[in-house]
Order: sequence, then structure tokens, then C-alpha cells
Amino acid sequence: MQVILLAAGQSTRLEPIEDKNLLQFGGKTLIEHRVAALKKAKIRDIVVVGGAHNLGRLKKVLRGFKNVVVAEQKKLEDGMAGGVLAGADVVKHKNIMVLSTNDVFEDVLFEKALQAAKAAEDGVIVGKRMMSYFPGGYLSVDKKGNLTGVVEKPGAGKEPSDMVNMVLHIYNDFPSFISQLKAVKGKADGRYEKALDQYIKKGKARLKVLKYNGYWQPIKFPWHILRVMEHFLDRQEAKIDRSAKISKTAVVGDNVYIGKGVKVMEHAVIHGPAYIGDGCVIANNSLVRGSMLGDNSVVGFSTEVARSYLNHDVWTHTNYVGDSVVDHNVSFGAGTVLGNLRFDEENVKVNIKNAKEDTGTPKFGAIIGSGVRFGINASTNPGVKIGRNSFVGGNVLVEKDLPGDKMVLLDQKLKIVSNKKAADVKKRA
Repeated sequence: MQVILLAAGQSTRLEPIEDKNLLQFGGKTLIEHRVAALKKAKIRDIVVVGGAHNLGRLKKVLRGFKNVVVAEQKKLEDGMAGGVLAGADVVKHKNIMVLSTNDVFEDVLFEKALQAAKAAEDGVIVGKRMMSYFPGGYLSVDKKGNLTGVVEKPGAGKEPSDMVNMVLHIYNDFPSFISQLKAVKGKADGRYEKALDQYIKKGKARLKVLKYNGYWQPIKFPWHILRVMEHFLDRQEAKIDRSAKISKTAVVGDNVYIGKGVKVMEHAVIHGPAYIGDGCVIANNSLVRGSMLGDNSVVGFSTEVARSYLNHDVWTHTNYVGDSVVDHNVSFGAGTVLGNLRFDEENVKVNIKNAKEDTGTPKFGAIIGSGVRFGINASTNPGVKIGRNSFVGGNVLVEKDLPGDKMVLLDQKLKIVSNKKAADVKKRA
């Protein structure tokens, strides 16, 4: 069996986060976690489909894996259908697994799906029962567990069932499905699902639905990154590398991973679960809790990082970073605060493609793109996005989204008058 691993999406709903495939969790990128899990399930040949925007980086992070080929989807506007077709030009086997990097789930699902595919006539589609509406594809299933139809984004109240389509599909006769996919015309969004629907109805394919009841978190919106972070933190192995230097007055709690060359200074506190990447500095009087820090990041003096994801090379100093997602190469000036709670304590909403999306939580901070710089005493409102390579000046309150490649400065007018009083040191005493 071969795998077509779809990684060409441009993650537009995650803006200003660059590429979910290359987000690091526990020192490895998301794509590395996925490929390693496939290899553990004894799947030998993997074709990763990327785009021009991430092809080089995918090749770089995956070069340590054997029998992994990176192919290019040249027309990204063709969506998932285009990615599968790009992979189809490379694979040679008849038995093919189609998998998305969007979904994070328990690795044991691979083994269950492979076993189910052996007993199925034409293949297996994995489904997850959802109690509330999910903006994705829904499956229709008969009493024998066979797939009878697929509906993409039917809308709340119009779902054909409570079974959501997870993009883990195994085709025992992949060329037959590809012929259906090539024949389907129309909009790119939903074209793959339409082909799957036609494969069942016109092609008379018999696909079994494997009902999955374990952990599943698709990464569609920025706040999903925090949920995936929690998943990895809960499953990590606590460790303090021998090369790390921990002050005798520092406090390190349970379920904490501390990497190579880390320095934890006097009176710093790390409450687990927490992951501290290689080369990080946790300075005096700082507090890290429920968070993940990428390599070479600095939690400066008297800074608190709570329930937040910080990618590699992030620098803080006397800051509060709460429930936030911070990409790589970001610097915070002293006193900068990322607000994470609305006055009315209602759920925080984030602007996604000109529509307000509910995060489902009353606590959510900022989403900071790579290359951002903050001046001293700046702050952000809950749910605000700062675009890549933008600079925020001192004392600025960012109350709405700031696009990338911008600089926002405070136009402050100072009043200067004569001072006719002198301070007396004796009065101070």
C-alpha cells in the first residue's frame, strides 16, 4: 500500500500562521509526526503532495525518512481533488490511502483502518460521530455499515447523519476511483467529495465506514493549534536533558520536558504540562504553565506564558502571553501584554475571511505571525491577529486585526511646561 499525504493547502483560515504542516509540536513538525506514525504502522511508501509555497521546506524536514517522495500540486485552486490527482501521477500501487495533514488523531487508527480495508470489498472511509455541527463533509451509512453518500458542508440542521468524514480513505482499487475523480466537473471545493459520492452511486463501489471514537482535532482555525498543543503535551514523556542548567531556587513541576542547553534561572517556575525546546532561556521570576516553547526562545524576566503556543525563536521580557498562538521569529518589548478575556466574559470571536468565527472559549489571546516586533508597553485585544513582518510601536493598543508588512505607531502629543518646583530628598525620608 502507498499513501498520498495531502500537504499543499495554503492554510488561509489560519492566517497569519504560515503553514500548519511546519508547526512544531514537541520538537517535530506536524508533517514529521504524521509520517513517523505511518512508518510505525509499517506503511513503507509515502507520497507527500505540497505546493510551490512549501515544497522546499517539506523536502528539507522529510529528508531523514526513507521511501518518502515529495510531489507538487501545481494548481492549488483545484483543492483536495487536485492534490489527489497530483499524487496519483506518482503512486504505482492499486491499494492507496488518501490522508490529510489537517487531522490529528490517535496513531492506532492507522492499524484499525488497514485491518478494516482487508475485509472490505472496495475500501474504507473513516467517520467520526459529532454531537454539534462541523463545517465539513458528512457521511450517509446504511445498516450494514456501507457508505451510501457524501454531502460536503450541508449546513447546520441539514446533515444526513451525525457522522463526519475524516480524510483517511483507503481505496482497494484506486485507479477506478481516479477515473471518477477525473470525470467530475465543477467547483474545486467539494469536487473530491462529489467524486466519492459518484464512485458509490454510479461506480457501484462498496466502501465500509469505519467508525472512530478516539481523539480527533482538525486544524482549521488558529485556536485549534492550542487544542493540538494540549494533545501533544498530555502525551509527552517528562524529561530534563543532562545539559540543561536548572537553578536550585527554580521550581519545575510534573509533566515538564526540558530540552538540550536550556537555562532555567533563579526563582523561575514551570508548571506542567509544559514543553521547553532546546536552547531556551527561562529567566528570573518568570512563569510558564500549560504551554509549549519552540527552540531558542526566551521567557524574559518576570514574564508569564500561560496556555500558549510559541514557535521557535520567540523573545519576551516582562510580558503576559495568555492563550495565544505565536509563530516563529517574534519579539516582545518590555511590558507588552496580550489580552485574552473579554469584559463581558463571552466567547472570543476571530475575524476569518471577513466573518466572525466563534472560538468556543471565553479565553483566547492573540494570533501573531512570524517576523513581528512589539515595542514597549504595547497590548492587543482578545482575538486580534497581527500579520507577518508587522511592527507594533510602543504604547499602542491593537484593537483590531493588523495586516502583514505594516507598522503601527502612536501619534502622541506631549505638553511641556516650566517646572517651578524642586524635589526635596528630606521629605522623601
